[in-house]
Amino acid sequence: MQPKAARNISIEALRLVAVAGIAIFHTFQWTFQAICVGLPEYAPLTVLPYSGILGFINLLGCWANEVFFMISGYFLITSAARAWSDGATWTSQLQRTTQRLGKVILPTAFYCLAALAWSTAVSPIPDVSFHTHYWYTLGLEFIWVYAATVCMAPLFALAKNQLGKKSHTAAVVAVGVLVFIVNGHLATQYSASSAEFSWLQKIMSAVTYVVAFLMGGLLRDYTGTTTPRKARTVAKRLLAAVLIITIALEAALSATGNLSAMAMLSYKSTSVVSFALAATSLFFAATRDNKSSNPRAANVIVTLSTATLGFYVMQSLTSSLWRPIFNTLLANILVSQNSPAAICIVTGTVISIVFALTLLIIDAARSLIARSLKQQSTHHH
Repeated sequence: MQPKAARNISIEALRLVAVAGIAIFHTFQWTFQAICVGLPEYAPLTVLPYSGILGFINLLGCWANEVFFMISGYFLITSAARAWSDGATWTSQLQRTTQRLGKVILPTAFYCLAALAWSTAVSPIPDVSFHTHYWYTLGLEFIWVYAATVCMAPLFALAKNQLGKKSHTAAVVAVGVLVFIVNGHLATQYSASSAEFSWLQKIMSAVTYVVAFLMGGLLRDYTGTTTPRKARTVAKRLLAAVLIITIALEAALSATGNLSAMAMLSYKSTSVVSFALAATSLFFAATRDNKSSNPRAANVIVTLSTATLGFYVMQSLTSSLWRPIFNTLLANILVSQNSPAAICIVTGTVISIVFALTLLIIDAARSLIARSLKQQSTHHH
């Protein structure tokens, strides 16, 4: 039996990099669409290297979402499989799953109610009201897919134990390949420039996240059974190779002005490139030396990384407020500066990171207050 894993600082840091990736992706989402449809004021961004940089940024949203699922699969599948091996009952697995689910659903419900209260009593948030439902349903689809996947962890673990290591690995790889073949077929069927996804693509996106979750479990198996030194070397080489291929691909598409292929490459969660980047990023983080030389920095990383879910919900619920401001700011830079493309990309990146950090700090404070209130109530009882 393997010992229970403590917080892996490198993996927690990867969560924060993924948060930054999501924030930057959302800031430039409209900008990327604008260069794809050829809006004249966005012309400075359509040339090499800027369109390539935007293409790479457009991969980040999908990459980050898959990183979150892979990290969860990395820990939860192994933990549930170990519990089954130790004689866990369905009841005990259900209890553990319910506790994990509470950590997803309670903060989400808190922010939904807070946004609704603010929108109703203080200042209207567009699209957030009693009469609309998108903001807490499909607007948070990532959260609900994540919650459903967390519930499936004991089932995946049971299948893993029943199948045995080799058969389980083969099954996950086969399912993954099949899902990406279907995704590729759908992406070519529906034009990359159309803003809306078909319901089938939305379902396949969710399936891709589940495959990412299973992939996380496979990575844990590999790192758990390979010598740390070998795993570290393999991880470093794989991440470097995938990064080089991705950058070369974006540069080639940028140089040839092939924006539609660039858009298709980062199409929701159908991007093989994003998936490979996510898997190699986690593999790299998981094989780093886990001893932090600076305990204070490690503490900050863990505190902020546990606020990832809160960041995601707040950013989504308030998108109708911040998105127009960010879009206008970037568009204004493009028409008024001397080297507008570079300034636009740097500014967008900086405001994204500041915005993400602000939301992480807000959620870290919320959980700190919630914890202290809980401790007080247990003391009184």
